[in-house]
Amino acid sequence: MLFLRRLMGLFDLVAVWVIVALMALMSLITFAGVFFRFVLHSPLTWSEEAARYMMIWVTYLGAGIAVKKGRHIGVTMFISRVPLRVRGYLIFLAEMVVILFLSILVYQGINLLLTLRTQISPAMGLPMVIPYFAIPFGCFHMLLHLLDRVLSRSSELLSTTNVELRRLEEGER
Repeated sequence: MLFLRRLMGLFDLVAVWVIVALMALMSLITFAGVFFRFVLHSPLTWSEEAARYMMIWVTYLGAGIAVKKGRHIGVTMFISRVPLRVRGYLIFLAEMVVILFLSILVYQGINLLLTLRTQISPAMGLPMVIPYFAIPFGCFHMLLHLLDRVLSRSSELLSTTNVELRRLEEGER
């Protein structure tokens, strides 16, 4: 488990730097596209497509980072009104549903890649596997972080040390 966490930490660091690089490059390409279109009156045919594909990758890589940090949006109106004991079960159930959904997306994303392996993009001539690979890749990244969260929480609950510490804390009150 420690090896997996270190590997995911390294992967997250690389993902953040790739996101920063893609965002900077996307900004430059978009600026160049606008400049060429409206100032030089000679539009770049590939700039919009390149920026779109970069945005797809930024979105999926960023979603994995957001899952790690627990920054995805959630509706807490219902869950905040549920007793603490039930709340844990509901959160676990929701996480299991998301894990199932992400697993389906990874599987279907791979099927999509196999289907589109010969298709190329219209403006850049880029194999469409490259932008579409963001789907299974990003969903797998999110899936790993969510599994890590669920497994670390369940191992914490199963630890006898934590049970003994809770008994001591309750006895001190």
